[in-house]
Amino acid sequence: MTRAQSATPIPVVLVLLSFLSPTELSLYVEGLRLPPHRVALIALFPFALMRLITRPDVRIRLYDLMFFLFGLMTVGVFVYHTGGHEGFVYGGSLALESVGGYVVARAYVRDYPTMLATLKALFWTIVAAAVIALPETLLGQIFTHELLAQITGYVHPIGVETRAGLTRAYGTFDHPIHYGTFCAAMFALFVYAERTTTSARKLTVFFVLATSLGLSSAPLLCLGLQAGMIVWETSTRGMPSRSSLTLVVLTGLYIGASMFSNRSPIAFVATGMTFDSWTGYYRLQIWEHGMNNVWANPWTGIGLAEWERPWWMVSSTVDAFWLVVTMRQGIPSFVVLAIAIALLGRAVVKRSSRNPDLRMRKLMQGWMMSLIALCLIGATVHYWNVLYAYFFFFLGLGGALADPRRAPAPAIVSSTQTSNRSRSAMPGPRGPTHEPVFAHPGLPYGRMADARR
Repeated sequence: MTRAQSATPIPVVLVLLSFLSPTELSLYVEGLRLPPHRVALIALFPFALMRLITRPDVRIRLYDLMFFLFGLMTVGVFVYHTGGHEGFVYGGSLALESVGGYVVARAYVRDYPTMLATLKALFWTIVAAAVIALPETLLGQIFTHELLAQITGYVHPIGVETRAGLTRAYGTFDHPIHYGTFCAAMFALFVYAERTTTSARKLTVFFVLATSLGLSSAPLLCLGLQAGMIVWETSTRGMPSRSSLTLVVLTGLYIGASMFSNRSPIAFVATGMTFDSWTGYYRLQIWEHGMNNVWANPWTGIGLAEWERPWWMVSSTVDAFWLVVTMRQGIPSFVVLAIAIALLGRAVVKRSSRNPDLRMRKLMQGWMMSLIALCLIGATVHYWNVLYAYFFFFLGLGGALADPRRAPAPAIVSSTQTSNRSRSAMPGPRGPTHEPVFAHPGLPYGRMADARR
Protein backbone atom coordinates (compact mmCIF):
# COMPACT_ATOMS: atom_id res chain seq x y z
CA MET A 1 0.00 0.00 0.00
CA THR A 2 0.98 3.60 -0.57
CA ARG A 3 2.55 5.14 2.50
CA ALA A 4 -0.03 7.23 4.34
CA GLN A 5 0.88 10.71 5.56
CA SER A 6 -1.63 10.72 8.40
CA ALA A 7 -2.48 8.43 11.28
CA THR A 8 -5.59 6.28 11.08
CA PRO A 9 -8.24 7.68 13.45
CA ILE A 10 -8.54 5.55 16.59
CA PRO A 11 -12.31 4.99 16.13
CA VAL A 12 -11.67 3.64 12.62
CA VAL A 13 -8.99 1.31 13.95
CA LEU A 14 -11.36 0.01 16.62
CA VAL A 15 -14.09 -0.66 14.05
CA LEU A 16 -11.68 -2.50 11.74
CA LEU A 17 -10.43 -4.65 14.62
CA SER A 18 -14.03 -5.41 15.58
CA PHE A 19 -14.70 -6.61 12.03
CA LEU A 20 -11.87 -9.09 12.48
CA SER A 21 -13.09 -10.30 15.89
CA PRO A 22 -14.94 -13.66 15.87
CA THR A 23 -18.52 -13.85 17.04
CA GLU A 24 -17.48 -16.13 19.93
CA LEU A 25 -16.04 -13.05 21.64
CA SER A 26 -19.51 -11.52 22.01
CA LEU A 27 -20.62 -9.83 25.22
CA TYR A 28 -23.85 -10.82 26.97
CA VAL A 29 -25.94 -8.13 28.62
CA GLU A 30 -29.13 -9.40 30.32
CA GLY A 31 -29.52 -12.19 27.80
CA LEU A 32 -28.70 -9.97 24.80
CA ARG A 33 -25.70 -11.08 22.76
CA LEU A 34 -23.53 -8.24 21.48
CA PRO A 35 -20.92 -9.25 18.86
CA PRO A 36 -17.66 -7.28 18.96
CA HIS A 37 -18.54 -5.02 16.04
CA ARG A 38 -21.82 -3.99 17.70
CA VAL A 39 -20.01 -3.23 20.95
CA ALA A 40 -17.60 -0.99 19.04
CA LEU A 41 -20.40 0.78 17.19
CA ILE A 42 -22.44 1.30 20.37
CA ALA A 43 -19.44 2.94 22.01
CA LEU A 44 -18.43 5.06 19.00
CA PHE A 45 -21.76 6.06 17.47
CA PRO A 46 -22.61 8.95 19.86
CA PHE A 47 -19.19 10.55 19.39
CA ALA A 48 -19.23 10.06 15.63
CA LEU A 49 -22.73 11.50 15.36
CA MET A 50 -21.80 14.53 17.45
CA ARG A 51 -18.72 15.07 15.32
CA LEU A 52 -20.78 14.80 12.15
CA ILE A 53 -23.34 17.33 13.37
CA THR A 54 -21.13 19.91 15.08
CA ARG A 55 -17.95 20.15 12.99
CA PRO A 56 -17.96 23.14 10.61
CA ASP A 57 -16.11 21.21 7.88
CA VAL A 58 -18.96 18.71 7.49
CA ARG A 59 -22.13 19.42 5.59
CA ILE A 60 -25.11 17.16 6.15
CA ARG A 61 -26.21 16.12 2.68
CA LEU A 62 -29.43 14.62 1.37
CA TYR A 63 -27.84 11.18 1.11
CA ASP A 64 -26.89 11.38 4.81
CA LEU A 65 -30.50 12.04 5.70
CA MET A 66 -31.65 9.15 3.51
CA PHE A 67 -29.34 6.73 5.32
CA PHE A 68 -30.69 7.95 8.66
CA LEU A 69 -34.23 7.55 7.34
CA PHE A 70 -33.42 3.98 6.30
CA GLY A 71 -32.24 3.25 9.85
CA LEU A 72 -35.44 4.70 11.35
CA MET A 73 -37.57 2.71 8.92
CA THR A 74 -35.67 -0.45 9.84
CA VAL A 75 -36.52 0.00 13.53
CA GLY A 76 -40.12 0.97 12.76
CA VAL A 77 -40.81 -2.02 10.51
CA PHE A 78 -39.66 -4.63 13.03
CA VAL A 79 -41.40 -2.90 15.94
CA TYR A 80 -44.56 -2.93 13.81
CA HIS A 81 -44.26 -6.66 13.12
CA THR A 82 -43.11 -8.02 16.47
CA GLY A 83 -43.98 -5.17 18.79
CA GLY A 84 -42.22 -3.91 21.87
CA HIS A 85 -38.86 -5.16 23.05
CA GLU A 86 -38.11 -7.86 20.48
CA GLY A 87 -38.78 -5.68 17.46
CA PHE A 88 -36.84 -2.76 18.91
CA VAL A 89 -33.83 -4.94 19.72
CA TYR A 90 -33.72 -6.63 16.32
CA GLY A 91 -34.46 -3.50 14.29
CA GLY A 92 -32.19 -1.41 16.48
CA SER A 93 -29.32 -3.85 15.99
CA LEU A 94 -29.67 -3.60 12.21
CA ALA A 95 -29.97 0.18 12.35
CA LEU A 96 -26.88 0.38 14.55
CA GLU A 97 -24.86 -1.71 12.09
CA SER A 98 -26.01 0.29 9.07
CA VAL A 99 -26.16 3.88 10.33
CA GLY A 100 -23.37 3.32 12.86
CA GLY A 101 -20.94 1.87 10.34
CA TYR A 102 -21.76 4.66 7.89
CA VAL A 103 -21.47 7.50 10.42
CA VAL A 104 -18.12 6.37 11.89
CA ALA A 105 -16.49 6.34 8.44
CA ARG A 106 -18.30 9.52 7.36
CA ALA A 107 -17.27 11.47 10.47
CA TYR A 108 -13.65 10.40 10.92
CA VAL A 109 -12.34 9.93 7.37
CA ARG A 110 -12.43 13.48 6.10
CA ASP A 111 -9.45 14.05 3.80
CA TYR A 112 -7.01 12.42 1.42
CA PRO A 113 -4.24 11.55 3.93
CA THR A 114 -6.74 10.03 6.37
CA MET A 115 -8.31 8.02 3.55
CA LEU A 116 -4.92 6.58 2.63
CA ALA A 117 -4.18 5.82 6.28
CA THR A 118 -7.55 4.07 6.62
CA LEU A 119 -6.90 1.98 3.50
CA LYS A 120 -3.48 1.04 4.87
CA ALA A 121 -5.01 -0.11 8.17
CA LEU A 122 -7.72 -2.01 6.29
CA PHE A 123 -5.11 -3.67 4.09
CA TRP A 124 -3.29 -5.05 7.12
CA THR A 125 -6.61 -6.19 8.54
CA ILE A 126 -7.19 -8.20 5.35
CA VAL A 127 -3.65 -9.58 5.57
CA ALA A 128 -4.37 -10.76 9.12
CA ALA A 129 -7.63 -12.36 7.97
CA ALA A 130 -5.82 -14.19 5.17
CA VAL A 131 -3.05 -15.42 7.48
CA ILE A 132 -5.68 -16.90 9.81
CA ALA A 133 -7.61 -18.45 6.91
CA LEU A 134 -4.66 -20.02 5.09
CA PRO A 135 -4.08 -23.03 7.42
CA GLU A 136 -7.81 -23.79 7.38
CA THR A 137 -7.79 -24.08 3.59
CA LEU A 138 -4.65 -26.19 3.48
CA LEU A 139 -5.19 -28.43 6.53
CA GLY A 140 -8.96 -28.90 6.37
CA GLN A 141 -9.86 -27.77 9.88
CA ILE A 142 -11.75 -24.65 11.01
CA PHE A 143 -9.23 -23.75 13.70
CA THR A 144 -10.47 -20.37 14.93
CA HIS A 145 -14.11 -21.22 15.57
CA GLU A 146 -13.32 -24.66 16.99
CA LEU A 147 -10.74 -23.26 19.42
CA LEU A 148 -12.93 -20.39 20.58
CA ALA A 149 -15.91 -22.72 21.00
CA GLN A 150 -13.87 -24.70 23.53
CA ILE A 151 -12.76 -21.55 25.35
CA THR A 152 -16.03 -19.57 25.40
CA GLY A 153 -18.63 -22.34 25.25
CA TYR A 154 -20.46 -20.59 22.39
CA VAL A 155 -20.71 -22.89 19.36
CA HIS A 156 -21.00 -21.08 16.06
CA PRO A 157 -22.52 -23.30 13.36
CA ILE A 158 -19.80 -24.31 10.90
CA GLY A 159 -19.31 -27.05 8.37
CA VAL A 160 -16.19 -28.36 6.67
CA GLU A 161 -16.77 -28.02 2.92
CA THR A 162 -14.19 -28.89 0.32
CA ARG A 163 -13.86 -27.75 -3.27
CA ALA A 164 -11.09 -28.82 -5.64
CA GLY A 165 -9.48 -30.70 -2.75
CA LEU A 166 -9.22 -27.60 -0.57
CA THR A 167 -11.29 -26.52 2.42
CA ARG A 168 -13.42 -23.38 2.42
CA ALA A 169 -11.89 -21.14 5.06
CA TYR A 170 -13.96 -19.26 7.62
CA GLY A 171 -11.10 -17.41 9.25
CA THR A 172 -12.64 -15.21 11.93
CA PHE A 173 -15.88 -14.68 9.98
CA ASP A 174 -19.31 -16.27 10.17
CA HIS A 175 -19.15 -17.88 6.72
CA PRO A 176 -16.59 -18.46 3.93
CA ILE A 177 -18.58 -16.10 1.68
CA HIS A 178 -18.21 -13.37 4.30
CA TYR A 179 -14.48 -13.92 4.52
CA GLY A 180 -14.08 -13.79 0.74
CA THR A 181 -16.28 -10.72 0.34
CA PHE A 182 -14.41 -8.92 3.11
CA CYS A 183 -11.19 -9.44 1.14
CA ALA A 184 -12.58 -8.61 -2.31
CA ALA A 185 -14.98 -5.73 -1.56
CA MET A 186 -12.62 -2.76 -1.99
CA PHE A 187 -10.14 -4.23 -4.47
CA ALA A 188 -10.53 -1.42 -7.04
CA LEU A 189 -10.23 1.25 -4.36
CA PHE A 190 -6.93 -0.29 -3.21
CA VAL A 191 -5.59 -0.55 -6.75
CA TYR A 192 -6.33 3.09 -7.54
CA ALA A 193 -4.68 4.19 -4.29
CA GLU A 194 -1.37 2.83 -5.58
CA ARG A 195 1.03 5.15 -7.35
CA THR A 196 2.84 2.61 -9.55
CA THR A 197 1.70 -0.16 -11.88
CA THR A 198 4.11 -2.61 -10.26
CA SER A 199 2.62 -2.05 -6.81
CA ALA A 200 -0.89 -2.43 -8.23
CA ARG A 201 0.03 -5.75 -9.85
CA LYS A 202 1.51 -7.10 -6.63
CA LEU A 203 -1.62 -6.01 -4.80
CA THR A 204 -3.78 -7.78 -7.37
CA VAL A 205 -1.95 -11.07 -6.84
CA PHE A 206 -2.42 -10.79 -3.08
CA PHE A 207 -6.14 -10.05 -3.31
CA VAL A 208 -6.74 -12.94 -5.70
CA LEU A 209 -4.93 -15.37 -3.39
CA ALA A 210 -6.57 -14.04 -0.23
CA THR A 211 -10.07 -14.10 -1.70
CA SER A 212 -9.58 -17.59 -3.13
CA LEU A 213 -9.08 -19.10 0.33
CA GLY A 214 -12.85 -18.89 0.89
CA LEU A 215 -13.47 -20.87 -2.34
CA SER A 216 -16.68 -18.92 -2.91
CA SER A 217 -17.82 -17.90 -6.36
CA ALA A 218 -19.54 -14.64 -5.36
CA PRO A 219 -16.43 -12.97 -3.84
CA LEU A 220 -14.35 -14.08 -6.82
CA LEU A 221 -17.03 -12.65 -9.11
CA CYS A 222 -16.84 -9.40 -7.12
CA LEU A 223 -13.09 -9.38 -7.68
CA GLY A 224 -13.48 -10.19 -11.37
CA LEU A 225 -16.05 -7.43 -11.91
CA GLN A 226 -13.72 -4.85 -10.44
CA ALA A 227 -10.77 -6.17 -12.43
CA GLY A 228 -12.82 -5.99 -15.62
CA MET A 229 -13.82 -2.40 -14.91
CA ILE A 230 -10.19 -1.47 -14.20
CA VAL A 231 -9.03 -3.00 -17.49
CA TRP A 232 -11.80 -1.25 -19.39
CA GLU A 233 -11.08 2.10 -17.76
CA THR A 234 -7.34 1.96 -18.43
CA SER A 235 -7.76 0.78 -22.02
CA THR A 236 -10.27 3.51 -22.93
CA ARG A 237 -8.51 6.49 -21.37
CA GLY A 238 -8.49 9.42 -23.74
CA MET A 239 -11.24 7.91 -25.85
CA PRO A 240 -14.01 10.43 -26.61
CA SER A 241 -17.50 9.65 -25.30
CA ARG A 242 -16.33 6.51 -23.56
CA SER A 243 -19.27 6.59 -21.15
CA SER A 244 -21.66 6.27 -24.06
CA LEU A 245 -19.45 3.58 -25.57
CA THR A 246 -19.53 1.65 -22.30
CA LEU A 247 -23.32 1.69 -22.22
CA VAL A 248 -23.48 0.55 -25.85
CA VAL A 249 -21.07 -2.34 -25.18
CA LEU A 250 -22.96 -3.48 -22.07
CA THR A 251 -26.28 -3.30 -23.87
CA GLY A 252 -24.87 -5.25 -26.80
CA LEU A 253 -23.50 -7.96 -24.52
CA TYR A 254 -26.82 -8.30 -22.74
CA ILE A 255 -28.81 -8.52 -25.98
CA GLY A 256 -26.31 -10.94 -27.50
CA ALA A 257 -26.41 -13.22 -24.46
CA SER A 258 -30.22 -13.16 -24.53
CA MET A 259 -30.34 -14.09 -28.23
CA PHE A 260 -27.74 -16.84 -28.37
CA SER A 261 -28.28 -18.54 -25.01
CA ASN A 262 -31.20 -20.65 -23.80
CA ARG A 263 -30.84 -18.95 -20.42
CA SER A 264 -31.25 -15.32 -19.49
CA PRO A 265 -28.01 -13.41 -18.77
CA ILE A 266 -28.91 -13.29 -15.06
CA ALA A 267 -29.59 -17.03 -15.02
CA PHE A 268 -26.32 -17.68 -16.84
CA VAL A 269 -24.36 -15.72 -14.24
CA ALA A 270 -26.20 -17.40 -11.37
CA THR A 271 -25.83 -20.98 -12.64
CA GLY A 272 -22.76 -20.81 -14.87
CA MET A 273 -20.39 -18.59 -12.87
CA THR A 274 -20.49 -20.64 -9.68
CA PHE A 275 -18.49 -23.59 -8.36
CA ASP A 276 -21.73 -25.54 -8.00
CA SER A 277 -24.46 -25.20 -10.66
CA TRP A 278 -27.06 -26.48 -8.17
CA THR A 279 -26.22 -23.58 -5.86
CA GLY A 280 -26.85 -21.17 -8.72
CA TYR A 281 -30.14 -22.81 -9.62
CA TYR A 282 -31.25 -22.72 -5.98
CA ARG A 283 -30.48 -19.00 -5.81
CA LEU A 284 -32.72 -18.43 -8.83
CA GLN A 285 -35.50 -20.25 -7.00
CA ILE A 286 -34.89 -18.07 -3.95
CA TRP A 287 -35.38 -14.97 -6.09
CA GLU A 288 -38.50 -16.32 -7.79
CA HIS A 289 -40.31 -17.32 -4.60
CA GLY A 290 -38.85 -14.47 -2.57
CA MET A 291 -40.35 -11.95 -4.98
CA ASN A 292 -43.72 -13.65 -4.53
CA ASN A 293 -43.41 -12.80 -0.84
CA VAL A 294 -42.50 -9.21 -1.74
CA TRP A 295 -45.57 -8.71 -3.95
CA ALA A 296 -47.77 -10.24 -1.28
CA ASN A 297 -46.40 -7.84 1.39
CA PRO A 298 -45.16 -4.79 -0.51
CA TRP A 299 -45.36 -2.03 2.13
CA THR A 300 -43.93 -3.40 5.37
CA GLY A 301 -42.60 -6.80 4.30
CA ILE A 302 -42.91 -9.95 6.37
CA GLY A 303 -40.67 -8.91 9.25
CA LEU A 304 -39.18 -11.95 10.98
CA ALA A 305 -41.92 -14.30 9.80
CA GLU A 306 -41.01 -17.40 7.82
CA TRP A 307 -41.13 -16.73 4.10
CA GLU A 308 -43.34 -18.86 1.91
CA ARG A 309 -41.65 -21.28 -0.47
CA PRO A 310 -42.03 -24.84 -1.84
CA TRP A 311 -41.65 -27.70 0.61
CA TRP A 312 -38.43 -28.92 -1.01
CA MET A 313 -36.65 -25.62 -0.25
CA VAL A 314 -35.79 -26.73 3.26
CA SER A 315 -33.38 -23.95 4.20
CA SER A 316 -34.82 -20.56 5.13
CA THR A 317 -31.60 -18.86 4.03
CA VAL A 318 -31.96 -16.09 1.45
CA ASP A 319 -28.65 -15.48 -0.33
CA ALA A 320 -29.49 -12.02 -1.66
CA PHE A 321 -29.01 -8.80 0.27
CA TRP A 322 -31.43 -6.71 -1.80
CA LEU A 323 -34.09 -9.38 -1.68
CA VAL A 324 -33.81 -9.77 2.11
CA VAL A 325 -34.18 -6.01 2.67
CA THR A 326 -37.22 -5.82 0.39
CA MET A 327 -38.83 -9.02 1.60
CA ARG A 328 -38.46 -8.35 5.32
CA GLN A 329 -38.80 -4.55 5.40
CA GLY A 330 -40.94 -3.80 2.36
CA ILE A 331 -40.45 -1.97 -0.91
CA PRO A 332 -40.30 1.54 0.67
CA SER A 333 -37.25 0.60 2.76
CA PHE A 334 -35.50 -0.78 -0.31
CA VAL A 335 -36.33 2.37 -2.30
CA VAL A 336 -34.98 4.66 0.44
CA LEU A 337 -31.72 2.68 0.65
CA ALA A 338 -31.35 2.59 -3.14
CA ILE A 339 -31.92 6.35 -3.38
CA ALA A 340 -29.38 7.01 -0.61
CA ILE A 341 -26.72 4.95 -2.41
CA ALA A 342 -27.57 6.50 -5.79
CA LEU A 343 -27.33 10.04 -4.38
CA LEU A 344 -24.01 9.25 -2.73
CA GLY A 345 -22.63 7.73 -5.94
CA ARG A 346 -23.86 10.72 -7.95
CA ALA A 347 -22.15 13.11 -5.50
CA VAL A 348 -18.85 11.22 -5.84
CA VAL A 349 -19.05 11.27 -9.65
CA LYS A 350 -19.98 14.95 -9.69
CA ARG A 351 -17.05 15.94 -7.48
CA SER A 352 -14.70 13.73 -9.50
CA SER A 353 -15.63 15.52 -12.72
CA ARG A 354 -14.46 18.88 -11.33
CA ASN A 355 -11.57 17.79 -9.10
CA PRO A 356 -8.21 18.96 -10.44
CA ASP A 357 -6.19 16.42 -8.48
CA LEU A 358 -5.45 13.16 -10.34
CA ARG A 359 -4.95 11.14 -7.14
CA MET A 360 -8.39 12.06 -5.88
CA ARG A 361 -10.05 11.32 -9.22
CA LYS A 362 -8.44 7.88 -9.20
CA LEU A 363 -9.66 7.16 -5.69
CA MET A 364 -13.16 8.20 -6.70
CA GLN A 365 -13.03 5.90 -9.73
CA GLY A 366 -11.88 3.01 -7.56
CA TRP A 367 -14.60 3.61 -4.99
CA MET A 368 -17.29 3.72 -7.69
CA MET A 369 -16.03 0.45 -9.19
CA SER A 370 -16.12 -1.23 -5.79
CA LEU A 371 -19.62 0.16 -5.20
CA ILE A 372 -20.90 -1.22 -8.51
CA ALA A 373 -19.41 -4.65 -7.80
CA LEU A 374 -20.83 -4.80 -4.26
CA CYS A 375 -24.26 -3.74 -5.48
CA LEU A 376 -24.22 -6.42 -8.18
CA ILE A 377 -23.12 -9.31 -5.97
CA GLY A 378 -25.65 -8.13 -3.39
CA ALA A 379 -28.09 -9.97 -5.65
CA THR A 380 -26.41 -13.28 -4.82
CA VAL A 381 -24.89 -12.68 -1.35
CA HIS A 382 -26.63 -11.58 1.83
CA TYR A 383 -24.73 -9.00 3.88
CA TRP A 384 -25.39 -9.79 7.52
CA ASN A 385 -23.64 -9.33 10.85
CA VAL A 386 -20.05 -8.09 10.25
CA LEU A 387 -20.49 -7.88 6.49
CA TYR A 388 -23.60 -5.71 6.88
CA ALA A 389 -21.72 -3.14 8.97
CA TYR A 390 -18.70 -3.43 6.66
CA PHE A 391 -20.84 -2.59 3.61
CA PHE A 392 -22.16 0.57 5.25
CA PHE A 393 -18.67 1.48 6.49
CA PHE A 394 -17.58 1.36 2.86
CA LEU A 395 -20.49 3.64 1.93
CA GLY A 396 -19.38 6.03 4.66
CA LEU A 397 -15.95 6.26 3.05
CA GLY A 398 -17.71 7.72 0.04
CA GLY A 399 -18.50 10.72 2.21
CA ALA A 400 -14.81 11.62 2.33
CA LEU A 401 -14.89 11.73 -1.46
CA ALA A 402 -18.26 13.38 -2.01
CA ASP A 403 -17.99 15.88 0.87
CA PRO A 404 -14.31 16.44 1.73
CA ARG A 405 -12.99 18.64 4.49
CA ARG A 406 -12.97 22.32 3.64
CA ALA A 407 -10.76 25.09 4.89
CA PRO A 408 -12.68 28.01 6.38
CA ALA A 409 -13.43 30.83 3.97
CA PRO A 410 -11.46 34.05 4.49
CA ALA A 411 -13.03 36.67 6.68
CA ILE A 412 -15.04 39.39 4.94
CA VAL A 413 -13.14 42.66 4.98
CA SER A 414 -15.11 45.90 5.23
CA SER A 415 -14.69 48.69 2.71
CA THR A 416 -13.23 50.98 5.41
CA GLN A 417 -10.56 48.44 6.32
CA THR A 418 -9.78 47.98 2.66
CA SER A 419 -9.29 51.71 2.04
CA ASN A 420 -7.11 52.05 5.17
CA ARG A 421 -4.92 49.15 4.03
CA SER A 422 -4.66 50.67 0.56
CA ARG A 423 -3.41 53.99 1.94
CA SER A 424 -0.85 52.31 4.19
CA ALA A 425 0.41 49.80 1.65
CA MET A 426 3.82 50.26 0.04
CA PRO A 427 3.75 50.91 -3.70
CA GLY A 428 4.51 47.91 -5.85
CA PRO A 429 3.00 45.48 -8.30
CA ARG A 430 -0.54 44.36 -7.45
CA GLY A 431 -1.21 40.73 -6.60
CA PRO A 432 -4.08 38.58 -7.87
CA THR A 433 -7.55 39.90 -7.26
CA HIS A 434 -9.05 36.50 -6.37
CA GLU A 435 -8.09 34.18 -3.52
CA PRO A 436 -8.95 30.47 -3.33
CA VAL A 437 -11.73 29.75 -0.86
CA PHE A 438 -11.12 26.01 -0.36
CA ALA A 439 -7.32 25.94 -0.38
CA HIS A 440 -6.10 23.47 2.22
CA PRO A 441 -2.37 22.79 2.81
CA GLY A 442 -1.48 19.27 1.82
CA LEU A 443 -5.06 18.49 0.92
CA PRO A 444 -5.82 18.24 -2.81
CA TYR A 445 -9.54 17.69 -2.24
CA GLY A 446 -10.93 21.15 -2.36
CA ARG A 447 -12.21 22.81 -5.50
CA MET A 448 -10.29 26.01 -6.12
CA ALA A 449 -12.99 28.66 -6.32
CA ASP A 450 -12.81 32.38 -6.81
CA ALA A 451 -13.79 34.54 -3.85
CA ARG A 452 -16.04 36.75 -5.90
CA ARG A 453 -18.25 39.15 -4.02
